[in-house]
Amino acid sequence: MTRFVVRLAPVMLAMTGLMAGCSSAPVPGAASPAGPDRGAVASASSPPAPAFPPASSAAPWRPLAPLSREQLDAALLQVADLPSGSTTEPAKVAPGTPADLAHQIQQYPACGPVLTAVSEQLPDSARRWYVTGNNVLGNRTLADLGSVPDGRSRERFDALERAVYGGGCTGFRTDSGPQLRVEAVPAEGLEVPAVGFRIVAPTGAVASQGGFTRVYLYAAVGDNRVLLLTGDDTARTPALRSDLVTAQVHRLATASG
Repeated sequence: MTRFVVRLAPVMLAMTGLMAGCSSAPVPGAASPAGPDRGAVASASSPPAPAFPPASSAAPWRPLAPLSREQLDAALLQVADLPSGSTTEPAKVAPGTPADLAHQIQQYPACGPVLTAVSEQLPDSARRWYVTGNNVLGNRTLADLGSVPDGRSRERFDALERAVYGGGCTGFRTDSGPQLRVEAVPAEGLEVPAVGFRIVAPTGAVASQGGFTRVYLYAAVGDNRVLLLTGDDTARTPALRSDLVTAQVHRLATASG
């Protein structure tokens, strides 16, 4: 099979720039009230994740051939699929080169699957912001849908699952930034295999003197994947909304290949 050429964003761009992926940037200091249902992936104050293997391993592996850009776009949620009062915004792709990511993986090989999951820009991926409520950090969910090259979806997912739930990746340091902590969080009740984790930046690292937390969900659907992200000041215990997570995963899982 022909190898796809992928664009990889630098780690810090992928984890700080993702939160500014549109022209109407959220206000870091604004209030971010918790919605009525924000529990698909646990918040920063949640108890430790279950021991490896997690409950998500019981979800069936759904065969789904790589989808085209048009099919991935169609698998993104529409405004009608979102909670009342929600909107969508386009999400830009951060620039980068494979060397940026390769350098980080060389320094932290045990975190390679995590670094790849949050930094890789798959070819022809479809990305969108879902904004529920006020346009502030905790109310924004980034959805990034892509097809995994070279038929390596299962291999990549298993490696990520081991790194997160197996405790292989507990943190890493960026070239010009602080030490970042990686923590597993449960990702249960989904119809496809999924891994949940958060990356916690220390005091003053990004937007808040109390630290900043990004919560991720990576769900594998055959040769395609969903990457969902939200982030906010750590004190506000950001968490992905279960209604958005369930709806987005289901929409991709039922897409026609």
